[in-house]
Amino acid sequence: MTQTDKRRGFTLVEMLVVISIIVVLVAILFPTFSTAREKSRQVNCQTNLSSLVSALQDYKRQYHRYPPQPIYDAGLQLYIGGFSALYPDFVDDWSKMVCPDDRTVIDRQDDAKARRYCSYNGVIELAEDRGSSNPWEFAVDSDTSNAKVTYNYYGYDEKGWNLTTPLSPPGDAKPAWLDRGWKYYPRLLNIYAPEYTMVTHCTFHRSFYSKTAEQRDTHVNLGSETDTLVVENWQNTSSGASLFEKQEQ
Repeated sequence: MTQTDKRRGFTLVEMLVVISIIVVLVAILFPTFSTAREKSRQVNCQTNLSSLVSALQDYKRQYHRYPPQPIYDAGLQLYIGGFSALYPDFVDDWSKMVCPDDRTVIDRQDDAKARRYCSYNGVIELAEDRGSSNPWEFAVDSDTSNAKVTYNYYGYDEKGWNLTTPLSPPGDAKPAWLDRGWKYYPRLLNIYAPEYTMVTHCTFHRSFYSKTAEQRDTHVNLGSETDTLVVENWQNTSSGASLFEKQEQ
């Protein structure tokens, strides 16, 4: 056998060069793949939200009102109100109730489904997260003392959490930014709420963004229009009321 007939294998140096090239390519492409996956999750989330708003309108046609603010009933071990009121009569597929980025229910799907958990009601704090024996309660925002509910029943505060009572109940002075009257007030307590009323905004995508200024939520309004919003922009109170309160784009 001549020298030219011998099969030449990779040397150690050549293999190390190839591995180094692969590592560099992965480092370059991984953020792209990660962003693409997150965009796909956001699209799936928006699809869920559109389905839920359609079901919400069906609920209103039957009961002549929207479901009340969601709460967790520890005695019944069920979520009551909010989007949970839609399952299973108006939404028969529970998977539509859960955001693809919601890691809260990992390894708890059966338990969450039995309790009628829905990502789009708000942010919960499990028992093991707060050292309590009472699981599945809504978390509380430390700055506003509001429960972290995103279902827009009583209206939003400046950070986008649903208030436990109406922003300005009938008889109180209305906010300066609300000039057209209570009929147009953007909250689900108002059965005449206009189509631009935000129904909910999903907070579970925020962890994808490394910078606070870039964090986005998906959201949907009563007209079934879905989009993403830059959270920090909507929380800006320099104009006297945040966009969460005014519901303006």
